[in-house]
Amino acid sequence: MPDVYEGLATVVVIAHYLGLAPVELTTYECPVRLSDAGTGRARIELRQYLQGPKAANLLRVILPDGHQLQGQLIDGCNEPGGGWLLINIGPFELTPAPSANANVWKWE
Repeated sequence: MPDVYEGLATVVVIAHYLGLAPVELTTYECPVRLSDAGTGRARIELRQYLQGPKAANLLRVILPDGHQLQGQLIDGCNEPGGGWLLINIGPFELTPAPSANANVWKWE
């Protein structure tokens, strides 16, 4: 399946860890392109830098018709001129704290 959606959406970047209240930053009317990235994965292409908490581990995209897509951030590139994010869609377990492992996605 190629592009699933292209247009404006509300994008919520979330840092949520076990025993801690979630920290969320919301960007309204963010231009995005959603596409299927394989079983249980979605790719979100961005045309602008996306603000978010430094330890972000989740992403929620809300389309104008109310449909939502949420998943765990696993890879991406977030730069001033845009970028892309890859998420795993589906159940996930909260971890006690952000990982110090350099191979894990980090929000910059």
